[in-house]
Amino acid sequence: MTVIVALLGLILLIVIHELGHMLTAKALGVRVPEFSIGFGPPLVKKRIGKTVYSLRIILLGGFAKMAGMGDGAEGPDTYYAKPAWRRALIILAGPVANMLAAVVILAGVYMFQGVITDVKPVVNAVEPGSMAQQVGIRAGDRIVGLDGERIKGWNGFERQMSGREPGERVSVTVLRDGSRKTFEGELGADPEDKDRALVGVRPEVETTTYGPLKSVGLAVQRCGEITVKLGAFVGQLVTGEKDLYKNVTGPVGIASVGSTAVNQGFFLPLLALISLNLALFNLLPILPLDGGHLFFIAAEKVLGRPVSEQTMGKIAAFGLVLVLALFLFATYADLSKIFTGQPFIPD
Repeated sequence: MTVIVALLGLILLIVIHELGHMLTAKALGVRVPEFSIGFGPPLVKKRIGKTVYSLRIILLGGFAKMAGMGDGAEGPDTYYAKPAWRRALIILAGPVANMLAAVVILAGVYMFQGVITDVKPVVNAVEPGSMAQQVGIRAGDRIVGLDGERIKGWNGFERQMSGREPGERVSVTVLRDGSRKTFEGELGADPEDKDRALVGVRPEVETTTYGPLKSVGLAVQRCGEITVKLGAFVGQLVTGEKDLYKNVTGPVGIASVGSTAVNQGFFLPLLALISLNLALFNLLPILPLDGGHLFFIAAEKVLGRPVSEQTMGKIAAFGLVLVLALFLFATYADLSKIFTGQPFIPD
């Protein structure tokens, strides 16, 4: 069920992106013959006004087909009949829609879910089948010691747990109803990382919520910080400072991490991050991405004439090969990480 929720979230981001293109195109007088979620054979098709809305079998993208883009259509309501600035707005609308979605999602998190301000060494929940459940640790217990050593705070507990291996015997001391109790057992393994040992408890967290204006401001600030970090990260990939295999994540990995995020309650911040990633990735100056279309609109203004369709077609074909190669490599990396037990997101 959590995987389905994660996939629906990703599909929602695609819908938002393509809606940005379609609504802006219609507002600027460009006819949109078809709006589709997914690729391949259509599962459902419905005409509403001048647009056919379809849901297709491969839910790994979508498109808002505009009159005049590759279909030979002519007339005042076609894409290339519009001035360059209008075409640029139509193309920009998709990434901007995803950026706005990221801000809205994060603002909602700050308003309703809140920001974690403190993590206490108090058990809020016990994982089913974990060591904690087997030995009798309960929600409400305050962890005060590990293997006879006193711990200070949740961070102290995590520090003392670092480096331990699944199957290792430990003793956990808790404070329950004013008295100390010690439980011994074998550490379990993290389902996402088999080499990481877990007691199987979730801590109690304190959160702070904000008003609407403050939440929007914090969301915009956070999106700006993430954008800067993503830019630096791409630079590290290009220079080889970061390993592409270890740091790339494809659809399989995103679905898996998204499922974990749904289960652990941080799916919305992850969805905002993915939405921002989708926006920035689409701004890369490579056809058929949005950034590629913007590049050729800029080239048209510099040259004083449109770039020929033949030239654009050849460059788009090359760009499509690059995008598909990255997609296949990311999928390969995801599957190999599953078989070798490596985490999708490196520490």
